[in-house]
Amino acid sequence: MSRIRRSILLALLALVATACEVRTRVTVDVAEDGSGTVEVAVGLDRAALEELPDLDGDGARTAADLDQLVRDDDLVAAGWIVEPAATDGDGTTWVRARRAFGTPEEAERVLAELTGPDGPLRDVRLVRSESFGRDRFELSGTVDLRDGLEAFGDEAMAAVLEGEPLGEDPAVIEERLGRPLAEVFTFELVAALPGGTTTWSPRLGDGPVEVRAETTVHDWPVLGLAALAVASFLALVVVLVVRAVRRRPA
Repeated sequence: MSRIRRSILLALLALVATACEVRTRVTVDVAEDGSGTVEVAVGLDRAALEELPDLDGDGARTAADLDQLVRDDDLVAAGWIVEPAATDGDGTTWVRARRAFGTPEEAERVLAELTGPDGPLRDVRLVRSESFGRDRFELSGTVDLRDGLEAFGDEAMAAVLEGEPLGEDPAVIEERLGRPLAEVFTFELVAALPGGTTTWSPRLGDGPVEVRAETTVHDWPVLGLAALAVASFLALVVVLVVRAVRRRPA
């Protein structure tokens, strides 16, 4: 299991007994030169944050407790940057890990590391095609959450947890929470490509979803100069034709 994949699962397992709402978001942010970042974010709502243990002993459940709960040593060793937990405007507290890439091919390798070849995010491809005056970007792949949260685990992780990828039967967890895991945990894939952003939100338990986003960015200065050159050429042709006609004997 990859380090990032194991870290995501362990973070979710640490919260599964008390979570009210936990959001997982994977964002692929691409710049016009084909470089960018992959970010994995796990967010807790206010109620979930209040259920965390008071790990720093200050008498309150805060983002600092979440920082201590999520171990980031493996992530940092694998080249990821883990930001301190922070609370946004709607009260969700997020832990974010991101990793930069220099080319679309490197982005594909980073994304493949997230969940492995048989995980919930598979066969992701990022393509940048250059042509005169424009660049085309395309992100495609498969999101498969039919195995629920267990999709983030593997046999080795299940062996550590006595045969259960989540530590116990999902039905038992749902009974304790009083609602389906699909209502507690949400997953988003965001493709932030030059020229547009697309978001997919498949539910836990859903079958394979084919995702594809495509954008085109035009280099208007280059296209403008090209258009001016064409217009100038046509104007020159017109002038030459007119002169030739005037010089022709009656």
